[in-house]
Amino acid sequence: MYEKKRIAVFKKDASLKYGETGDLVDIIYRKPWCEQIGNFNPMFCRYKKEHRLVHSRAGDISDPFRAEEYYLNSLYIEV
Repeated sequence: MYEKKRIAVFKKDASLKYGETGDLVDIIYRKPWCEQIGNFNPMFCRYKKEHRLVHSRAGDISDPFRAEEYYLNSLYIEV
C-alpha cells in the first residue's frame, strides 16, 4: 500500500499527559499498512516483531475523511 516511511519511536511514560510523547528511542523505516475497522482505518507497522499503532503529529490518520497526505511526514509509534 505505502512505500517505506520514516517513523519515530518514542518511549511511552505513564507520567505523560495525553498527546505528549516520551523520549525519542529510534528512527525506523517501515512499510505501514491500514486495517479497516468500521469507518476507521488505523495504520500499523512492525517494530521488534510486534504490531504497533502508528500515529501522526499532524492529526488523526485513522479517519479517512480527515487524513491528508502530509500527515505521513510526521509518523511515530510509542513503545
